Amino acid sequence: MKKLIMLFVALFIVQNTCYATEIRLPILMYHNINDEYESHSTNVEMSTDDFISQMMALKDAGYTAVLFEDYINYLNYGTQLPEKPVLITFDDGYLNNYTVAFPILKQLGMKATIFIVTGRMGVDGVVTYPHFTWEQAKIMEDSGVIDIQSHTHYHSELVNLSKNDLVLELRKSKYLIEKNLGKKVNVLAYPYGFSNETVRNEARIAGYDVCVEINDKIPKVNSSESNQFKLCRITAYGGVSGKSLINTIEGAVYEN
Repeated sequence: MKKLIMLFVALFIVQNTCYATEIRLPILMYHNINDEYESHSTNVEMSTDDFISQMMALKDAGYTAVLFEDYINYLNYGTQLPEKPVLITFDDGYLNNYTVAFPILKQLGMKATIFIVTGRMGVDGVVTYPHFTWEQAKIMEDSGVIDIQSHTHYHSELVNLSKNDLVLELRKSKYLIEKNLGKKVNVLAYPYGFSNETVRNEARIAGYDVCVEINDKIPKVNSSESNQFKLCRITAYGGVSGKSLINTIEGAVYEN
């Protein structure tokens, strides 16, 4: 009987170890939802119909939208993730994320993370596209549909900053989000996807647990062994059907 119990324990450990290393977590990156975008900007813009098509394709393919907190809890505490998890992210904090993407996600029962540039909150006229306000960010955050996280304060290339400016970029955005939204901020999207060892170390010291970059040449998904300060994202292109996006995700390789 004792040997049988030990065998079951061993099998349990092996099964959970295999599960941890076999997780495939695609992280999708969006920016603007714009029905009048130019063909040369499909890497940062797509139509409302394209966005709906891609979200519906994810649901039809069995994907469940999760948040970074779910991934962190999986890593730290072994909390189970859905069989096919996906992280949907938006960069910059454009107004159309609030007016267009947010209602669609809410209607479909999906969740997403928006990485905001805190120095541009509510800005209009001096930027290409208006950004949503703190009040609108609060509405989204309180809904449970949207998780607001940091894309720095001024969207500077972090690898080119002095240490003082780097620390300011990382910590000011974190402080402002926590102050205005009353939440913990522990996820960072590097502006332009660029980072180096110094940037990653300062992000860790500033209190970030997870950071994401961009992988355009070779789409990659993440696993339990991925570097938490270099998680890969897959660009969701405008003009691309939901079926094509699923094919890209399914064909993505691991980044360990």
